[in-house]
Amino acid sequence: SHVITLPTATANQLLLIILDKGSTAATINAHTSLTELLDENSANGLYIAYRWMDGTEPASYTLTSSASTRTASIAYRISEAVNPSAQAPQIAGTTASGSSATPNPPASAAPGSTKDYLFIALYGAAGEEVDDDTWSDTPPTNYTPSPPRQKSCGIAGTNLGGLIAAAERQLNTGAAEDPGTFAKDVSAAWRAQTIMVHPVVNTTVTPGVVALTATRFTPTVTA
Repeated sequence: SHVITLPTATANQLLLIILDKGSTAATINAHTSLTELLDENSANGLYIAYRWMDGTEPASYTLTSSASTRTASIAYRISEAVNPSAQAPQIAGTTASGSSATPNPPASAAPGSTKDYLFIALYGAAGEEVDDDTWSDTPPTNYTPSPPRQKSCGIAGTNLGGLIAAAERQLNTGAAEDPGTFAKDVSAAWRAQTIMVHPVVNTTVTPGVVALTATRFTPTVTA
């Protein structure tokens, strides 16, 4: 069981959970409150899920994995996102992977039109690091915060694995976004993704103008 601490419940906002599964390959069982975007059955496999919040969410969700493994997770609450029933968040078609100190998320899904998107670049990595926000040094260029948001499974015990880091960029574009590389302290195996969150689009409505013509009415009276 893996307890995911949630942001404060807020109606009409997007809850987005990203998670690294640590050193053991496993999948996450379906959760009735979440819709999965990604669930990789591999060491340091990524899990991404979302929910359109209604304001009744609890303080945490408990996820269940198919095998015993550590997890590191980050939960976002995002305002001004479009309701997923109209357009769900999108991820890159293929997860990027490698072994280095510079995890490189893939280019995002291609937008259907120009909008003010939120892009979230993220990676999960092998290794054991103190959970002190100092092991993932810098985000991709133009992404914030710096250092990135990060969570580790710590260094106490054996085969902990499990590191997750992420940063965001708001960008008005109609083209796929390629974030560039993170920098971290130690070279290790990593898996990376890019999430594109669609915005609410306000539509400006201009009233039409209709010309009115006055017509004189001449009654006919018959006695």
